Amino acid sequence: MNRCIRIQRLAPQDRERWQALFYRHQQQSRRRRLLALKALWDGESMAGVCRSQGVQRKTLEKWLDSYLHGGFDALLAPQRRPRPQALNPQRRKVLRYILLHKTPADYGIDSYQWTAAHVQGLLVEKWGLPLSANRLYEIFDELGLSHQRAHRDYGPAQPAERAGFVEALEKKPPRPTPAPPS
Repeated sequence: MNRCIRIQRLAPQDRERWQALFYRHQQQSRRRRLLALKALWDGESMAGVCRSQGVQRKTLEKWLDSYLHGGFDALLAPQRRPRPQALNPQRRKVLRYILLHKTPADYGIDSYQWTAAHVQGLLVEKWGLPLSANRLYEIFDELGLSHQRAHRDYGPAQPAERAGFVEALEKKPPRPTPAPPS
């Protein structure tokens, strides 16, 4: 059965809901879809609706199919456009390895803790990818990494200095006091 005929058969039962949705949705993109549907209900041709709404026939057909298969909810659903990931799977593996096994000092950053700002700088330097801190936190979650607030870290201790510090810190038995001369 023709789309237009099926649309016109649904017109009497949906007009009241159409009016409520038209007033509720202020976005022009959603109103255009609703106006195109109403024009078809009123008997306008698809070519006329395409001209009045300034859309291609394929776009109008997509709108109508979404309405016929899912009602107003599908017609007014936000349109998602798939975007390629800026950080492909191979680069994600490399980034995970860097974060787990390297320090920022290895990349010329004066710190021993990775922060979102440090990772942003690394991604721009290494691959030319400017990512927001929010997106980085999402990526950290996807990689199974925690993102804690960075605290001061003084870097790895020198073994000799550490041994001396520990020795000085250990409790020593009290020295015997010399007996007073008699």
